[in-house]
Amino acid sequence: MKRVLIVFDSKFGNTEQLAREIGTGIQATGAAEVSVINIKMVGDQDLSNFDAALFGAPIHAFRATSGIKGAVKKAAKMGLDGKLVAAFDTYQAPGHKGKAAGQIRDLLMKKAKGAKFFSEDLTSLVDGYEGPLNEAEPAKAREFGQRFAQELGE
Repeated sequence: MKRVLIVFDSKFGNTEQLAREIGTGIQATGAAEVSVINIKMVGDQDLSNFDAALFGAPIHAFRATSGIKGAVKKAAKMGLDGKLVAAFDTYQAPGHKGKAAGQIRDLLMKKAKGAKFFSEDLTSLVDGYEGPLNEAEPAKAREFGQRFAQELGE
């Protein structure tokens, strides 16, 4: 069975919830086992045990968080070549939609050139500064996870 690592940075728990919903979607397909971890745990992982990795964070000060950037760099050094990778983020202001995910993807493209890139990123709306996730977002995250699992299995 394939294995997927989902790495998140989260300030108020919204991005963590999103990561867990993506994982639920992947596991629902039966195609892969999922491990969901905080950025602080990246160094404890043996990436050779995983077939894919997703990285996500909230938008903070118009950027992906420094924590997720560090986690991506560390993971890339540990080995993402040949693995399917993707990015996800949470945002609250319309002008921020997808910015963190785009920056995470750009960093992955720069630091993990041998990785395979999933065809899409996920960006999810948070209602208010501290959340919660917009009510439509958990279902979207699970569907995203299912599409990711399908591409991983191909």
